[in-house]
Amino acid sequence: MLSLSEISEVSAEICQRHVFDPAAVGNRLPQGYRLIPAEEYAKNDPIVADLLRRNPKYARFAIGSLCFLSVGAFTVDGVRVHPPGATPMAFWWARAEGPRDSRMQGKALWLQIASWYSRSLTERSKIVATDPTAQFTDIEVTQAEPDVWRVHLALADEVIDGKIRCSGEPTKRRESGPGYMSVPFTGEGAGYFWTMTYFGHHHQEARGEWQIQGTGVLSAAFKIQSEAGKFDTEFQNRWSALSGLYKFEPK
Repeated sequence: MLSLSEISEVSAEICQRHVFDPAAVGNRLPQGYRLIPAEEYAKNDPIVADLLRRNPKYARFAIGSLCFLSVGAFTVDGVRVHPPGATPMAFWWARAEGPRDSRMQGKALWLQIASWYSRSLTERSKIVATDPTAQFTDIEVTQAEPDVWRVHLALADEVIDGKIRCSGEPTKRRESGPGYMSVPFTGEGAGYFWTMTYFGHHHQEARGEWQIQGTGVLSAAFKIQSEAGKFDTEFQNRWSALSGLYKFEPK
């Protein structure tokens, strides 16, 4: 293991699924990996299947998930890397498949394309050492009122704002023990992966209202999502996770 990071006291995890043009990303994938096209994913997902029936031009698009987190404590190799209070972060993942490394645990269904952390973080070198896709920008994840969250992410060619309303009672994850998953990286980090151990998780129904400005790949993806009108916003909280960074074994 090259590095071990921990996030805890997660008060919000907000994820918006979408389809996007993989050609617009251009990231190098780990050896042997491929993105799952929407036409293949649709065989087990009625929402994507309905989108493709009405818009077959998206058949070869990829499946993405943009997630915003509000984290009470974030440490890397035992060192807290942010000022007191919660810190925001965001991750962009894509559905994929490829060969497993012997040290992976749990399912490996996603690749990490990008990640963003607040400019206020104090130990940037440690974050980059544990997350090869890390970038630092203006990002906010705040609770505006009970069951209402606002998110903001400013990128070079687009700005993403969201208002998320939760409803109903939170539902605890059925499994009582820890869960596991593995997430390889793309681009400059294509030779590395996380093995994650997570604890807790409560799920709550949510609806997101998104406003996108700009011409980036996420702007185009969220426009498609808005047209489809059926991609649910997912909200979870009350969880923690340990993420070990590994380098793929040579083939």
